[in-house]
Amino acid sequence: MGLKAVILAAGRGERLSPKTDEVPKPLLPLGGKPLTMHLLLRLAEAGVKEFIIVVGYLGEVVRRGLSSVKDLGIDVRWVVNPNYLLGNAYSLLCAERSLLKDYFFLLSMSDHLFEGFIINNILNEFDGEPLISVDRDPRYLLDVREATKVKICERGYVRDIGKEISDWDAVDMGLFILDKSIFRVIREFKGKPAPLSRCMKRWIDETGLRACESTGRLWLDVDTPEDLERAEMMMESWT
Repeated sequence: MGLKAVILAAGRGERLSPKTDEVPKPLLPLGGKPLTMHLLLRLAEAGVKEFIIVVGYLGEVVRRGLSSVKDLGIDVRWVVNPNYLLGNAYSLLCAERSLLKDYFFLLSMSDHLFEGFIINNILNEFDGEPLISVDRDPRYLLDVREATKVKICERGYVRDIGKEISDWDAVDMGLFILDKSIFRVIREFKGKPAPLSRCMKRWIDETGLRACESTGRLWLDVDTPEDLERAEMMMESWT
């Protein structure tokens, strides 16, 4: 049985306001499809058959807008995060009950776009330990200062992670294979707002997280109107 994919789609997308005031970020149009549909299609092409999509802000609207995913021949379970303002780590925690029979799972943010190689690369590299996709030369990012950075040791494992770290080797691409021990660390924050990278910073001290390099490959984190414009311009390059 293949890995299930958890997609975090609960946030408000405030940096894309006013576009997201009435249309939730996962449904913003891009190349004739909702933004997040591109991610779901790419994952399905890589062989992912089961999805857990965590929604929050305008969650029912997101669910209706992505309802055609059932036509892809994949299974989707919708999970609601009633406290989506607590951030993406809490959204991930909401998916825990949907992973009772799974120890490892694939994780992606709903606002990321990847060329097929990146997804296939992490799936092919997986050998029973957690992985994070990284890019040592993030040429497609408009503002690296906003990216989550990682420090990688000589053995290829992540030693540090976060937006503010000054000594870094690569950026986090927003695509992971994690195990369920991450949920225990998230619960330690006791419902306080915390970005996922902060939880991972604590988690990697206990569990190894190996870097899976897809340096120079095409990917985007769509956070701003400028990111969305660039994604539209690059649509023909997504292969």
